[in-house]
Amino acid sequence: MSASTAWPTGLLPALVTPLYDDELDVPALGQLIERHVDAGVSGLVIGGGTGEFGVLSLDERRALAEETIRLVAGRVPVVVQTGALATRDTIALSRHAQQIGAFGLLVASPFGEPINWAERLRFYEQVTASVDLPIMIYNTPPAGILTVEQVRQLAALPHVSAIKDSSGDTTLLGDLLLPSSGGLDVFVGLDSFLPYAIVGGANGAVFGAASFIPDVIVRMIDRLRTAPNEELTQQLWRELRSFLRFMEESPNYVALCKAGCALEGLEVGDVRAPYLMPSETESKELAERLTTLRSVFGAVPADR
Repeated sequence: MSASTAWPTGLLPALVTPLYDDELDVPALGQLIERHVDAGVSGLVIGGGTGEFGVLSLDERRALAEETIRLVAGRVPVVVQTGALATRDTIALSRHAQQIGAFGLLVASPFGEPINWAERLRFYEQVTASVDLPIMIYNTPPAGILTVEQVRQLAALPHVSAIKDSSGDTTLLGDLLLPSSGGLDVFVGLDSFLPYAIVGGANGAVFGAASFIPDVIVRMIDRLRTAPNEELTQQLWRELRSFLRFMEESPNYVALCKAGCALEGLEVGDVRAPYLMPSETESKELAERLTTLRSVFGAVPADR
């Protein structure tokens, strides 16, 4: 599969998983999907870190994938994150995603007890051999940051055609954007690195804050592509970066994403224990910052 044709360009938000009474909230999931489709996202990523995959059972993860694909009804590509602690579980989830019509897979290697490179490579070899879908590798600190040489080896595996880079390393991000790193489509996973990635030629972004401000991120990506040097673009980015840095520095990023959804009129429930929702102080600051962000972006005509 060609990396140049496999993946959409733009925003692929990493969605929160709506929960009500500690169960998957399908009506809320539908509302969340409609909000994102209306915002013009290029696809949806489910079951990732922002989707709380670590505290979902395998049955819940399958149900989440099934309901998302049903509700999306082919309007945008759906990417299912299938990484798990056991290779057999990742393979089972990946095969299920293929059977129900997922566009592609985002696959994080196991990150409980650390695994070495030989184990990690074998994990990806077994997973990529089990399905025929486009696969995006997840380069994230909890799993251990990949080197460029390791990325090249993974890029040679069947169906591997993209990488989500959440390394937080601008040098590595720049190297990954070079054809010599394996020719993978690159999606930035660290929110505040958005302009470095987009201006540098990345396909797009996959991160959780877009769960509640997808329209803002879509507009920011468009401006970074079409008018990166305009003062207005820089002004909007400064405001958005301040907001995203506040999110990144939170004790619980996912909890803030869920709180942000509620502030935007989307009730998606609380994070699942042992995680906790934001403190009253943090929730108040989120609301204030979100009001400011909406005010700044709302003052700018969407058509430039």
